[in-house]
Amino acid sequence: MFCLREADTGNLLWINVPCGQLGLAVAEWEAIRVYMEEGPASLPVPPEEQFEEGTVAFFHMARVGYRDTFPWWQHWLGFLAVQAFGGWTLPCHISQWANNRPKAGIPREVKAWSRPLPLEQHARPSPELLAQSEEVSKALRSGKTLLDYFKVKFGEPAATPDEAAPESAPVR
Repeated sequence: MFCLREADTGNLLWINVPCGQLGLAVAEWEAIRVYMEEGPASLPVPPEEQFEEGTVAFFHMARVGYRDTFPWWQHWLGFLAVQAFGGWTLPCHISQWANNRPKAGIPREVKAWSRPLPLEQHARPSPELLAQSEEVSKALRSGKTLLDYFKVKFGEPAATPDEAAPESAPVR
């Protein structure tokens, strides 16, 4: 769950991002942090365009592949007959229509608040933040995880104040 505070009014906007494990939540937050520090250059390269199964383009690609691979009679009996009884591309068009329907809109206030600031209003990272970021990056390059770097241990009970205090002679 992330919380964003509007600077002018102090209003809070909570974003709930379900994660199955703590590691996934930390990775999500780390991705957001890196994007905020390094900008769009830190985004991964998008995969190249491929046909998605169930689309009309995938249907036509499969049809051409089937036609070029098999003799004409197998193409007619095996592919075209099955497709004719299956409605040709009608299911593809229905799924495309269902996927392209308008989704729930974002409120105007959130859209206005989310507009990018001009470059001159961007906050500059402090020297302390740059030093801490470099320290964490160095630890990650050496093979540590974020949980190792911050010494987070799961499954071990936290030390009580009595256990954390050094042994001393009893007071009489």
